[in-house]
Amino acid sequence: MKDQHYDPFSEKKKGLFHKKETDEKEMSVNDEGIEKISEPIIDKADEKISEPIIETTKAEKPFEENFSEGPEPKADIAKAPLRRRKYPVSAMVSAGFWIRTVAFLIDAAVAAAFASIFASPITAFFLTDGSLAAKAISGFFFYLYFVLSTYLTNGQTLGKMMTGIRVIHPDEPRLSLTTVVIREGFCRLIQTTFLLLYVITAFSERKQNLGDFLSDTFVVKDALYVVEKDEGDLFYAYEN
Repeated sequence: MKDQHYDPFSEKKKGLFHKKETDEKEMSVNDEGIEKISEPIIDKADEKISEPIIETTKAEKPFEENFSEGPEPKADIAKAPLRRRKYPVSAMVSAGFWIRTVAFLIDAAVAAAFASIFASPITAFFLTDGSLAAKAISGFFFYLYFVLSTYLTNGQTLGKMMTGIRVIHPDEPRLSLTTVVIREGFCRLIQTTFLLLYVITAFSERKQNLGDFLSDTFVVKDALYVVEKDEGDLFYAYEN
């Protein structure tokens, strides 16, 4: 009968502890169930979100590579006239033999007056008139006029200003002192000593004389040269 005796306190305790244990089991089961259910959903959601991004980046990457690695447009050098590549100035812009001769005659008269003004006092006080030293000093001031006027005006003596021509160097926006001294000092001394050398100007293709060849300069018509710098190959089109 003891086994069949009903004990309400023990049953209540049993029921409380039993209920607590069952609740803990259910919570653990629920937690495990949530983890089991939630993990694949999150994984699948991640996969669904990430896959299109990866695919689009993979799809876009070859396009970007093809676009960026494409050949760059090269300058069509063949379109430039042959004479443009050979000569930095056109024949139409180059100053001719006769206009340069007129400019030189004007400059020779001005240079002689310049030398007389500055050399005469020196020769009068220190040297005998007509001596070799007096001639050397007079010659020095004669060529000094060409050097100073060409350098200070960037390519124009008085004679060149009056005839509208100018000395230019393709690689020098402003003529350097070295270029001017070689052309107007050393080379002009040789050419005035041997005047026949000036004839070279008439037969050279861009009307260059000895000084131009040695100093890499050209004598151009000033107004037309300004137009050619802006228009490029305009005047080369009229050449043969």
